[in-house]
Amino acid sequence: MGSLKDALLKVGMKETQKPSVHNQREKIAKKQITETVVHQEQRNFCEACEQVRPDVELYKHRNPTTEAEWICVRCADQLQISDNFRKTAQSDTSIKKMFRREYGATANIAITKTSLGDKAKGPVNGNR
Repeated sequence: MGSLKDALLKVGMKETQKPSVHNQREKIAKKQITETVVHQEQRNFCEACEQVRPDVELYKHRNPTTEAEWICVRCADQLQISDNFRKTAQSDTSIKKMFRREYGATANIAITKTSLGDKAKGPVNGNR
């Protein structure tokens, strides 16, 4: 007398593959992942309104009504956060030079970044 498995094979039923074989992923080292995959090249999620927007920038503000730092232009205007607190120019609208604020003046981040890095290099004399 044979086993149930032998009887089913004799009738014509075939053995199927285990489902874990299809769902297994290849093992990749963490260092290899960080070298090949770019993580969040541009940030486009507004923490204030919780929507994906093309004009999200990082604001280091002191507004007590919100704790959000990555804020879209619309929310920054509604929260009355000055553009002087903006630290990045990474959004699609700022790259295309279409970044405009309704509340206050629009700061030029490129000028502020270069002016912060202008320090005298080496000894300073009056003949420069």
